[in-house]
Amino acid sequence: MRGVVTRYDGQIRQLNPWWRGSTAIADDVHLRQRAEARFSWIPPALEAIPLVPGSTHTLRGPRQVGKTTTLKTLLARVLERGERRVLYYSFDLQRESQSIVEVVLRAKELHPDPSGPWYLFLDEVTSIPDWQMGVKYLWDQGTTRDDLVVCTGSSARQMGAEQLPGRRGDGRDFVQLPLSFRAFCRDALQLPLPSETLEVTDIPTTDGARLIREYNLLATELDDAVARFLEVGGFPAAVQDAFAGAAPDSGPGPTGAGLGPVREQTVRMLWDIIAGDIQQAGRDKHSALKLLERVGVSLGAGVAWDSLREDMDVGSHNTAKAYTHLLSEAFMLLTVFYRDAHGSFAPDRQRKLYYIDPLVARIAPTLVPGARRHNADGLIENLVAVALYRSAAEALTLADPLPGAIGYWKSADNREIDFLVSPPMGGRGTHFPVEVKGDSVKTISGARLSIARTFGRGVVVTRKRFDWTHDVPAVPLGVFLAALGDRPQRMTGSL
Repeated sequence: MRGVVTRYDGQIRQLNPWWRGSTAIADDVHLRQRAEARFSWIPPALEAIPLVPGSTHTLRGPRQVGKTTTLKTLLARVLERGERRVLYYSFDLQRESQSIVEVVLRAKELHPDPSGPWYLFLDEVTSIPDWQMGVKYLWDQGTTRDDLVVCTGSSARQMGAEQLPGRRGDGRDFVQLPLSFRAFCRDALQLPLPSETLEVTDIPTTDGARLIREYNLLATELDDAVARFLEVGGFPAAVQDAFAGAAPDSGPGPTGAGLGPVREQTVRMLWDIIAGDIQQAGRDKHSALKLLERVGVSLGAGVAWDSLREDMDVGSHNTAKAYTHLLSEAFMLLTVFYRDAHGSFAPDRQRKLYYIDPLVARIAPTLVPGARRHNADGLIENLVAVALYRSAAEALTLADPLPGAIGYWKSADNREIDFLVSPPMGGRGTHFPVEVKGDSVKTISGARLSIARTFGRGVVVTRKRFDWTHDVPAVPLGVFLAALGDRPQRMTGSL
């Protein structure tokens, strides 16, 4: 084995300079960039991942959301505790699961103090199609059973819990997405948000009403923040653009008035990532671009596969479905299934498609002259869909064959509720309805009546109107989005 694995020696030493002294982590490029950034963002997963040996965790999410920086920050915390047996390795250039085995074994040969629990940070393992075989082998041989292993990847399909059955100890799955609206307000715009958050099902309660009223004191600032978030989104590179383009000496300010635009090259970079994933899967990037355009036009409406096939100009509805799944698995699209009033989902019914971040909505109009622009009202609904997904999901999915924690509902007489949220996993209660409306008194009253008639409770999300004079409260969009907390830990289910 020693003769085979020496090809990794140089890379192991280069990527792990702290073996010669823990202070070397201060020179890490990712941590320096984080320290020099004009905004400070702490992803929820960073605080949620336990650094306890005997566990194998996964951290998944789209590219360019800072998963490597999160990994390096966790690594720095381990070094600060005085641990020495710490390995970081990026597998983005590897294609064989054997490389995972060889890197770990060789690292344990090279280290001057190899005995005892290790802390193994294995980055971008989904670059290897059968990466889980390498991790399984190390566990089965007893090599890593006493170690902490954190694996990152950008493919939902390849990073699910089912990939490592019985070989995880107390390991769990975590997700890192772009900045949420709440994080954008708190970390980028520096709004003084309350520290307490809630789940959507708690809004009609006494404590929920108290907290929503507290957030509503910032209603004007949060409404301004919605407009900025729709322009910038939550990808860190886009937020950095907005800071770089800010007026001199203005700073972002409490409402973000000083933020500049997102550069076109940042939008193109995001597309290059998507196109690369599509081409690696043997699909055509132009068809994927047409899919992104169509999603924007159809935001908030059910999508039929045959209609999607025509817009994409592909041969069959199964091909259209395959593209949708690929973009969902790459964390660029969110699929919301139809559910009945009891919460049972129906995969054969039309589903709704949303962008995981507002910046994805800008790809087609940026790259294709004359492309149809997204539905503006639909993009508002999109913000609510993603916020509910991030807040309510425990068993989490982006694509077939499993349903997610949110769905939509339509009655036999064509009354529709935008979202039904599943009760907390293991908890009791009915599914909770959320309807997105404008500020018209008539439309809000109609939504309340529909919700009360079928579900008894729920919430109407409005553009700016706050009204608690009904059992179904009306909450302004910015207030609603800021009050919801992320749930980075996914204990069961798969993506």
